[in-house]
Amino acid sequence: MSSCRGILAREKMTHSFNDNDDHIYDIRNATAAEHAAVNALALEAWQILKPGYAPRAWDGMLAAIAKMSGLAEKGELIVAAGPERIFGAVAYMPPGASNPVIFPEGWPSVRMLVTRPACRHRGIGRRLTEECIARARRDGAECIGLHTSPAMTVALPLYLRMGFTKDQDLDAIAGAPYARYVMRL
Repeated sequence: MSSCRGILAREKMTHSFNDNDDHIYDIRNATAAEHAAVNALALEAWQILKPGYAPRAWDGMLAAIAKMSGLAEKGELIVAAGPERIFGAVAYMPPGASNPVIFPEGWPSVRMLVTRPACRHRGIGRRLTEECIARARRDGAECIGLHTSPAMTVALPLYLRMGFTKDQDLDAIAGAPYARYVMRL
């Protein structure tokens, strides 16, 4: 099942959504048994980003992307999961767990939002990001941060529409410009 035509979200932790068809998925924490599928999804989702990165750095980027589930060691790995497959994933890094090189102390952050390419533009990325925001509120945070690049032509506009604002430019990663974004809660 490579298509995501007609996905219906049945969210256990937030709200129910209906995309006017019969596929169902839950927004929930990933299980350990799903970590390999999350890593494979991350690799699949990142393929469209290759033109935005330096060719000499691409293989190194993919090696890091293939370890997305490792973010669960310090954070919460969240999935949009149907009965047979994962449609999207993100890591929520709670206060004190975000990368201190990128984020001020105490900021929670959104890390590595990925959506199956065939499932884009169906609200999955938004719902996963909203779940991170809800968890930041649960944790009493005053804001939530993320870092992204103009190379991420789907994610960056989504974040801006959701109310994230550019906070500062960051050093390039693998040849791509990056910036830190923040949403005040």
